[in-house]
Amino acid sequence: MADAAKKAQKDKPKAKKVFTEDDLSGKTGGVSVVGDANVASKSNAPGTQPSGDASKSVREEEYWRRRASQIKEQMAATDEAIKNLKDEIKKNGATGFDAQSGLKQNVIYVDDRNARLKQLEQRRQDLDKQMDLLQEEGRKAGADSAWFR
Repeated sequence: MADAAKKAQKDKPKAKKVFTEDDLSGKTGGVSVVGDANVASKSNAPGTQPSGDASKSVREEEYWRRRASQIKEQMAATDEAIKNLKDEIKKNGATGFDAQSGLKQNVIYVDDRNARLKQLEQRRQDLDKQMDLLQEEGRKAGADSAWFR
């Protein structure tokens, strides 16, 4: 019985240490850097051209900004369409019909603006989700959050 209790105590994971600003403010020393410090200092020097990793970073920034820009453009277009449709609903009502376009077929087309508005709002929500997924993908890849604004 005592052996089982000792084994259960051994299996418990140790509590993790959480560091706060107060803990860190009392520490002295420099910042630990992983990697080649010479590459970092050279790429940050004023008047130097980015090379190697720095140029790759610039390309990655362009890649993420371009993808975010495409989604933002679609969002802006959808927002504009929603605004225009809401104005049209205020002006002409939620439904309308067009007797002329189906005249040869003895059909009257009904325009349900509320249904179109719901579709546009759903499209906007989908674009928001796409942007969230892109930001999450970028975060995992190490992209700067400012590249998505």
